[in-house]
Amino acid sequence: MTESDKHRLLVPDDKVLAGGLMSVPIIYRFRGPLDRAALSRALDRVVDRHEALRITYERAGLRRLREHVLPPGVHLPLSESVVSEPDEAERLMAARMAEMFDPDGLPLTADLYRLADTEQLLLINVNHRVTDAWSNALIRRDLARFYNAETGVATEPLPAVEWLPGDYYTWRDARLAGEPGRRHAEYWDRQAPLLKWAGLRQRAEKFGERRPPSRTVDIAFAPGDVAALRELATAERTTLYAALLALLYGVLHAATEELGLVVCSIHANRIRPEAWNTVGQFANLTYLRVDLPSEPTFRDVLRLTRTTSLDAMAHQEYPIFNVVTHPGTTPRTVSRAGEVAFNMLATPPNADGAAGTDFNGLEAVALPFPAGVSSHFDLELFITPRPDGLNGVLRWAEGVYPPELVSAMADTYASMVSAVAQDPDVALSGFLKRFR
Repeated sequence: MTESDKHRLLVPDDKVLAGGLMSVPIIYRFRGPLDRAALSRALDRVVDRHEALRITYERAGLRRLREHVLPPGVHLPLSESVVSEPDEAERLMAARMAEMFDPDGLPLTADLYRLADTEQLLLINVNHRVTDAWSNALIRRDLARFYNAETGVATEPLPAVEWLPGDYYTWRDARLAGEPGRRHAEYWDRQAPLLKWAGLRQRAEKFGERRPPSRTVDIAFAPGDVAALRELATAERTTLYAALLALLYGVLHAATEELGLVVCSIHANRIRPEAWNTVGQFANLTYLRVDLPSEPTFRDVLRLTRTTSLDAMAHQEYPIFNVVTHPGTTPRTVSRAGEVAFNMLATPPNADGAAGTDFNGLEAVALPFPAGVSSHFDLELFITPRPDGLNGVLRWAEGVYPPELVSAMADTYASMVSAVAQDPDVALSGFLKRFR
């Protein structure tokens, strides 16, 4: 057993590795003369660099798997298909992401779809067991850097990978066994009884039921409104993340008229710089609850959100499974206590986020997560920072809500952004009529 193997966890078999739910894709549209051989070599170099991408599994008892790490030098197959139109490529990609990962193979697949001689789509589908949004940003950065090197472009060396995934888990487990773990447990012991579903669902969830496919609605942001939100956040000694989350609370209040609201959010959980260049699944869910006054203004919500987000981030290391299985959490019959998620892409300090970096000789555009693949959440607002502003996507589980409700929520969020940019003290009561 290698030193890294010592820190591997036994993980569930079918349910953890099921396709769709475990797919964390990277999708690019390339226009220009793509060097397929260079791309394949670059992919292999990414797999060589990151230990997590060389994990395979073997059975270790009934419905249990044990992780093993292959040595560097593994080849990642790059399949290639010719498609006639983008819709066909999207269907093929959705089908690929719905497949289960082969436990005997690498935890990622790579597929190239050729639309024309100079237009291609690349899907890198990574198992969520070994990656998160932060890690995928590292994969994008490294792939572009290696592709450029393979096509003859002089490139600067990448930052060193200081910690292997096992190093991170060892450090985390030691912290949780000590005083930090005790503080986290006490905080979530107080929070667990307050966690609840929002009053949005049209039917109760059945434990163990198959997750439905997702659908998406885009939310547009005017650059001036984003700038105003940033200024407001700075004036309130908080962040754009808190302002955008506060807007979601405002929409939930308008849709349900509830004052006690719970949203879950994914935090990168990379508080040690040694893990900044390590690919692995280190992200963790936290639950954020606010209790609004009877007649809330947006500024009221923002100030409450600032407090609750700071508290949750301070306790982001605590394993979320310990929270949702807490005796006080409601309901106890499901795997989580909240249906609504808010995610804002966290960008590593030395990577360029969802946009990736330039690929030599190519116009490269990072494409969003496609609709149709199952989601962990019933309703998820995903915000992606861009050089020219923000992109927003509201993902929802088909059949859980009426489409008109989701459309109203997306429209209300966009309207609320504009209203708050003009007047941060706008009363949320004015948005209630949109859902009556």
